[in-house]
Amino acid sequence: MEEYLKAHKKAEYTIMLMNGTLNIYLKELQETADNRVQQIIRELKDKSGLTENMKNTDILYWVGTMNSIKA
Repeated sequence: MEEYLKAHKKAEYTIMLMNGTLNIYLKELQETADNRVQQIIRELKDKSGLTENMKNTDILYWVGTMNSIKA
């Protein structure tokens, strides 16, 4: 995201850099993205019927499905 800001939002990048808010902004953006990815993974697990119990009963299916979801 920092590279995007440098290339396409030079004024905003410079202002945040000078104010010392760039790292805070980037951290918040990363946390938001990570939370969204986790939410999508949970939704896809629910749609596929994947449960935590399957780790104990059918580990290969569970791992394969989780790999597909994460990909």
